[in-house]
Amino acid sequence: MSIESRSSLIGFRSAQKMSGVSVVYSRPGGSSGTIALAIPGDTLIDAIDEDGSSMKMKVRDYLIERTKIEAIIGAGESPERGDTIVETFADYSRTFDVFELNGETSRLWDKSGQVLRVHAVEVSKVTTTTAGS
Repeated sequence: MSIESRSSLIGFRSAQKMSGVSVVYSRPGGSSGTIALAIPGDTLIDAIDEDGSSMKMKVRDYLIERTKIEAIIGAGESPERGDTIVETFADYSRTFDVFELNGETSRLWDKSGQVLRVHAVEVSKVTTTTAGS
């Protein structure tokens, strides 16, 4: 591993310790697995709906080590539309579908290619506990 790759991963892993969350990554009809520390972020984008109206849309991005995601979907494979990411909080979980943004579902976050930025859009939110329990 080059010095640049190592430096990139050291910086990424420091950020993981501060703001990383555990997510479950799944491919329909395929495999799924837990990614211990993905770094979530939200981006507000301008989008055009079916009737041509402009609207704002919130997209969730996850920074994920390439080797961690490839361990789930296969070496050399990339995130695809239809893959899902589930992020669980104390009393609810949010499900996100991998989403194409500007023609791509993910892109390299770092120059060394060790970290992917995966684009996703929320499709459901489910409460996992009941009031008073």
